[in-house]
Amino acid sequence: MYYSEFTKSIKKAGVCESTRSYRQLIEKTDEGKVYINGTETEFKSLEEARQYIKQDYISNQLAEQVSTGLYEELSDDKVANIIKEHHDIKVTDTLIESYKQFASSNIFSVDPVVQKIRSMNKLDNIVEGKIHYVLNDESIVTISEATQEFLNKLLQNQTEIIEYMREGKDNFLHVLEQIGE
Repeated sequence: MYYSEFTKSIKKAGVCESTRSYRQLIEKTDEGKVYINGTETEFKSLEEARQYIKQDYISNQLAEQVSTGLYEELSDDKVANIIKEHHDIKVTDTLIESYKQFASSNIFSVDPVVQKIRSMNKLDNIVEGKIHYVLNDESIVTISEATQEFLNKLLQNQTEIIEYMREGKDNFLHVLEQIGE
């Protein structure tokens, strides 16, 4: 398809302006509606949507850099000692880096090494006595340290249940409800 044909097909769909910002497609229709990646927004102009995407991108990048930076500052010796304390395995540089990455991802885990590493990060301890996780559907759940310890013991070798809980908030809560009964 030639560029002129492409622009005509866009105009036929009611899109009068479009642009890209931080890999996001922003479109404005003849009716004045603004869409980001095909989802209607409340914005009135492409510039408003572009500024929103820019702020969102910058804040996500900053949070990721701060979180990752804090984990990278942990000494390899300290992480190696934590691994040795909880597991009887050979500790390698690759294993240490894997644990740092896993801890910084905030993925739900019942591995005590991950919990210990996360407890050393000031940003992971914003609410005293609580641990938060980011699940696959990008929802965030928070549980108490006591609940985490209980889950560590109960789900130690239950990888299928852990994977199920990681999928989303509803699955996570469903397992907690079933355990509580």
